[in-house]
Order: sequence, then structure tokens, then C-alpha cells
Amino acid sequence: MIAVLLVTGLLALSDTVHHQIVAGLALAEPVIAQHPVLGALIFMGLAALSAMLMFFSGVLLVPIGVQTWGETGCFLMLWSGWCLGGLVTYAIGRRLKRPAVQRMLSGGMIDRYERRIPEGGSFVTAVLVQLAVPSDVSGYFFGLLGYPLRVYFGALMLTEIPYALGTVFLGSAFLQRQYVLLLSAAGVALVALGLAWLRWRHERASRL
Repeated sequence: MIAVLLVTGLLALSDTVHHQIVAGLALAEPVIAQHPVLGALIFMGLAALSAMLMFFSGVLLVPIGVQTWGETGCFLMLWSGWCLGGLVTYAIGRRLKRPAVQRMLSGGMIDRYERRIPEGGSFVTAVLVQLAVPSDVSGYFFGLLGYPLRVYFGALMLTEIPYALGTVFLGSAFLQRQYVLLLSAAGVALVALGLAWLRWRHERASRL
């Protein structure tokens, strides 16, 4: 998220790149307007996919969503798509177990995060983990470690709200070329993630 904020801010500094992206969005908007339901479903599907795959990010789609459905509509669809993708990753870890997770993530990543996420944690622990661990991998481990669905999904819905709001803000700021705000948001996000990571590490140490 922080890297995307920085890259987008740098792209906004370039007149050529910014004009090309805005022109592309202008071409996409009438197509989506002619097929609003299909366009919304595709947008939510891609958002869900971005919550499942590390190499794919739906952030670049947000300016289209902002221009087509407004900030509120884009936020709701992005948040819903991310939550849907999180449920799918949880189901893969819970039902299909380690062999399926190994197909989605590298062995080193599985060992690293599996050691960091405590089994059977509370809702507060799930929230801290969700904030400190990339959301496109955390669902697999919550399912793999047997967290109750209500604990994981509650933490997922709560923690994805600020990310979705920030991402929509990112898309709006990019369209308006407010790159100072983009870089400032990257700094705020870095501090927030650092605090969440320190709190989570403190909780892990107290459990040992």
C-alpha cells in the first residue's frame, strides 16, 4: 500500500503519464456506464482477486471506480470485493488445508507467517494480525490455523475499512494530481503500520 502511494505520487508528477491515464479512464467510463451492473460485478471481482493474489493489485482500478460511481460507491464495492476475496482465501486454508495454500504461496512465506500468527487468538489479536500482515496472505493462515469464521471475518471487515477509504482517497488525489497529499498519506500509513506491528510483536512476546 505504501509503495503504491509513493509510485502513484511520482506518476502524478509526470504530465505525460498523468494525461495518458486520465484519457484511458475517460474511454473506459462510457463503456462501464452502458453496462453498469456488469461493470460493477467485474470491478468487485477484480477487487476480490487482488485480495487473493500477491502479484495483482486492484488499486489501479480505483480511479475508474471513482469517476464512474463516485467515492462512496467505489469505496463500498472495493471494500465488499476485498472482504469477498478474504473469505475465499480463508475457505481455501480452512477446507483445502496446506496442500492448497502451498499452491498459492511459497514454502518460505508459509513457514514465516505461520510462526508469527498465534493459534486460536482473540478478536483483538486477529485485528492486529490483519493490520500487520498483508491481507492477500493473512486469510490463508487464519483458515489454516482454525480461527473461527466470525473472528476472522469481523477483523477483516473492520481493518479493510481504513484501507479501502485510503485507497479511494488515493484514486481521487491522483485524478486531481494532489501528489503532496499522496506522499503525506504514505508517511501516515507507514507510521500506522509500524505501530500495529510493534503492538502485535509485544502481544506475541507476552504469550511466550
